[in-house]
Amino acid sequence: MFISSPSWQLLLIIAAYGLLLWVIWNGQLRRSRFAFPVASAVVGLFLGLLFKVQHWTGGTELLVGSSVALVGLYGAWFARKPNKTRLGVLKLSYAFSLGLWAAALGLGWRPLLPWLSSLLTMSLWAVLLDFVYMRYIHRPAHANTL
Repeated sequence: MFISSPSWQLLLIIAAYGLLLWVIWNGQLRRSRFAFPVASAVVGLFLGLLFKVQHWTGGTELLVGSSVALVGLYGAWFARKPNKTRLGVLKLSYAFSLGLWAAALGLGWRPLLPWLSSLLTMSLWAVLLDFVYMRYIHRPAHANTL
């Protein structure tokens, strides 16, 4: 029997976020002083999402506050970064789209959610594909030492 499409989509999403953790581990942010505040903003975003799903009070405030903190902190870290690469810009677009999606979810802007969800998915896959290409597929040409 064939596996249904939603199961494949779930496995693909799990693999993508596992690879995103690998990208974060190999990045420069974890060695920065911004690492703990950015990680705290992401944890706050997940807590706000949990509060929103469970219909607990404070879910909107947690989602909006942590999304503003994530966008602000990651943007400040990126602005201070001395060498900006294409992968860094793609990670910035992922952080911004995640922050915008969480803010729209927290504020109840339902018409924007499909668009922001698509933007979030596209930026996630752009980060992953660029990371895999630059890390494992693209090999710089070595100079001939003759």
